[in-house]
Amino acid sequence: MKNLLILSLLIVSVYSHANCVHEKTLKGSDLLKENFSSERVYVETEDSIYKPFYEVKIDAHKVYNVQITHGLKKNKNSGDYNSKYIEYYGYPRMQQYLTEKKSQIDQAGYELKVIGKSLKGRNLFSLTPKNLIKKKTIVMFGRHHGDEGTANWIIEGFLNEYLTNKKFRDEYQLLLYPMVNPDGAEAHSRYNANGRDLNRSWSKNPKKDFDEIKTIHGDLRKFMKKVGKEVFIVLDMHGSFTEDFIYRVKRNYVSIDFYNKQQNFIDELSIYDPWQDGNFKLSNGDNRMARLVMVNHYKKNALTHETIRDIPKNNRAGRDKKSLMDQGVAVLKSIQNLY
Repeated sequence: MKNLLILSLLIVSVYSHANCVHEKTLKGSDLLKENFSSERVYVETEDSIYKPFYEVKIDAHKVYNVQITHGLKKNKNSGDYNSKYIEYYGYPRMQQYLTEKKSQIDQAGYELKVIGKSLKGRNLFSLTPKNLIKKKTIVMFGRHHGDEGTANWIIEGFLNEYLTNKKFRDEYQLLLYPMVNPDGAEAHSRYNANGRDLNRSWSKNPKKDFDEIKTIHGDLRKFMKKVGKEVFIVLDMHGSFTEDFIYRVKRNYVSIDFYNKQQNFIDELSIYDPWQDGNFKLSNGDNRMARLVMVNHYKKNALTHETIRDIPKNNRAGRDKKSLMDQGVAVLKSIQNLY
């Protein structure tokens, strides 16, 4: 009954203070006591697929992982959404942007590659140096969760600055996977076409990863074998519901030195990013997350960068596409100053 009360409170409060998604592990017997009809309640099945509660046959004796998502803004590619909110960043926008940047990418000594396909046949891209060398390396992922569109505007701002800042490129190289979940992006869904949470689909061995992550991780692993010791930061770009913040591990998760290393980046970023402003959440998360695989297996300083997902147009704070791109520049400046 206690667990059921907690779950009920989460559903009621999700609009007022949700960050990314509410997650809870509950007994099937507790789940069965409540006849959920909301599409916002998803239950993880034995094959690691999240399905709406009402589609899952619950066994009272088993334990389930439950995700309670925020109310989604429907029809994100429609004029209705874009007339009310900062333009939704879809897969076609990414293709257009990368095509426009192709000449600049080439001149900077980088190559844009299609490393595989999504479940529905969309391209999975990587942006990597033509000649990988042993120097300070940044790894960046975008869009594990398809409906978190603001993350890609920030990535654009970061990449725009990176491609024009030769001094920075001379010192730092970049491994970028700009849209991990293009099918989810086009379906306006957190999940991929199989109903998987791609940020709960990683493992130490890429062969044990699921769906698109098998391709992304398999490609990244090749680079990590060459320059793994040079990777000093991994940033996973996401979108939250109500605020900007950084997810980082708790003080005793690795060591106090590691905790301080993560705090140093958060503090530096707050100087340039008034929206993030030093805000962070302590979370040791799920071991299947990209961030935690990077920390636990690769021993890297990995952080999740969260920015409000749906930002109204003409908001009082003055946030727009340019301010989102400025946040990407802020990430670059913080790295340049700190490392």
